[in-house]
Amino acid sequence: MKNLKLLLALIFQSILLNAFSQTQTNMFRGTALHTSAVTSNNKLIFGEKAWMFNADAPIRATTVCNNTTIFFGSSKGIFYALDKNNGVIKWQYNTGYAIESSAALFNGNVFLSDNKQTLYALNATTGKLVWKFDFGINLNYDWGFDYYYSSPTIADGKILIGAKDGFVYNINASNGKIIWKFKTDGIVRSTPAVENNDVYFGDVEGILYKVDFNSGKEIWRFKTTGNGLKNEDFGFDRRAIISSPVIAQNKILVGCRDGFLYAVNKESGKESWNMDHHVSWVISSVAVKDSIVVTGTSDGRFIQAINLNTGKEIWKFKTVSIVWSSPIIFNNDVYIGSQEGILYCLDLHTGKKITSFQANGKIFSSPVVSDTLLYFGTDKGLMYALKSSKNIFPSSDFKKYVFWQNVADPYFHYGNSEKIKIYLNAHGYETADTSSLINILNKTDSAAHSVIVFANNYFSKKITNGNEHSLLRNYLQAGGRIVVLGINPAIYEFDSAGNLINYKFSLADSLLNIHYGPNDLRSMGGIQPAFATEEGKHWGVENSFTAFLPINEKQIDVALGKDENGKIVSWVKRYNANNNSGFIQIWIDPDFVDDMSSIINVAEHL
Repeated sequence: MKNLKLLLALIFQSILLNAFSQTQTNMFRGTALHTSAVTSNNKLIFGEKAWMFNADAPIRATTVCNNTTIFFGSSKGIFYALDKNNGVIKWQYNTGYAIESSAALFNGNVFLSDNKQTLYALNATTGKLVWKFDFGINLNYDWGFDYYYSSPTIADGKILIGAKDGFVYNINASNGKIIWKFKTDGIVRSTPAVENNDVYFGDVEGILYKVDFNSGKEIWRFKTTGNGLKNEDFGFDRRAIISSPVIAQNKILVGCRDGFLYAVNKESGKESWNMDHHVSWVISSVAVKDSIVVTGTSDGRFIQAINLNTGKEIWKFKTVSIVWSSPIIFNNDVYIGSQEGILYCLDLHTGKKITSFQANGKIFSSPVVSDTLLYFGTDKGLMYALKSSKNIFPSSDFKKYVFWQNVADPYFHYGNSEKIKIYLNAHGYETADTSSLINILNKTDSAAHSVIVFANNYFSKKITNGNEHSLLRNYLQAGGRIVVLGINPAIYEFDSAGNLINYKFSLADSLLNIHYGPNDLRSMGGIQPAFATEEGKHWGVENSFTAFLPINEKQIDVALGKDENGKIVSWVKRYNANNNSGFIQIWIDPDFVDDMSSIINVAEHL
């Protein structure tokens, strides 16, 4: 009987641990240890939009989730509770001040702080105020630059949180009363980590502290290299600890603006090792699984994995821009956002890119996985929920090209074609001019493993001569993918000097088997408001745009967008049995090129 009870207890404990590991999102970095590693029986690769919510203000706070709801704040001061499955608002609470710290959930309440430095307890179901607490007078800090603030950590019914008045607070979660507060040498913007009776946090003076959980008494302090530096000597902050300490085995891991990631022995407070990022800020809080530590960096523009025991680099993945977002490890995959608006999914052990998702806006929030969805926000005010991709765009053996050459563009104005080219170059697309494009199109044996985006809206006669037997058509028939971003270049008629002289709509008929109509302006259809279809949204087409050249739906294979009259204006036409191939027509405004994420989303959709 005793053995049976023990067995049942172990089974119950296993169920609880497994359930917790899949929804480890009740505070910033998942738990009070901050390791942010989730193990799940669900083998998911997140890369496809499930839903999106527009908060109309930057979202830099990281979400927290319970079984039904996600919670986050915006820089407009509005705190949201959304249905986690569809993004519908359940309730919202306006603090009146920007919310750049992440919330925490405990005992039916959600806790958050705003930039006025007020801590709120709201009922998680109704959004009604339970209590609020004002921190002390804010200290001046001229070296801020980024916008992260300390987030509440919950441990044993207590809230641990740092403030701009220079204190770390231990507050009773049930009534908002102070248990103790600890004075640091500067303001505190990192989020405390807690293990047993120990609390760890950093301040903007580059000091890492360990204090007693029960009494608030200092146990030790560790001074980073930054603590001995003067910011004025550099013209930027090289002192502050903004990242949150992470507790892993016998070490405390924390990044600093002095350009180092530190591992500090949690018992002695002595340095175990450091990783030099060569002045590049380490604002990103690390994620840890087994002996692998993963972090992002600022001006160095990379994501890095380090051996927890030795401090030696395991791999490094270069990004286009800075990485302030903190990673999450889901099973053996790393998810992390970057300023170029890409959410990367990397292999934990090799650093190889598995997939990526191009969002609209910079990603400074950190991704969170709850059940079967991944959530993150952007500086465009968009909260994304990603579901598992049915297909993963191959990043290693798939060739990506952008056609561009320095000539007058018949569609794009104000140098926008070059802007698109530069954007695509930054995302791994190789530039092709007319000469190299011919070589690419000739490689029909590898056509099915490539995509060509035309930033210049121009088809040379060298690739269209022969119509259905042309290089362009042969490439499509071999399984290639071509994406055009405006008026179909097939209808342009040029003189011998390369000047556009007319629109000849019948040219598209003979080249692509697309029939627009008569050879006059009737086929253009006028400048019409247009909207993505449900399938188009699935592909990543912009929700609304303007377009010309409507066609009959029977001519194409996939309708991506329709004008206000219900006519097809964005589409996919296939010339090969491969569903990932085809000629793809989308619309980017020729005059106002801002968000170009839809180009990559469509070009790399599988």
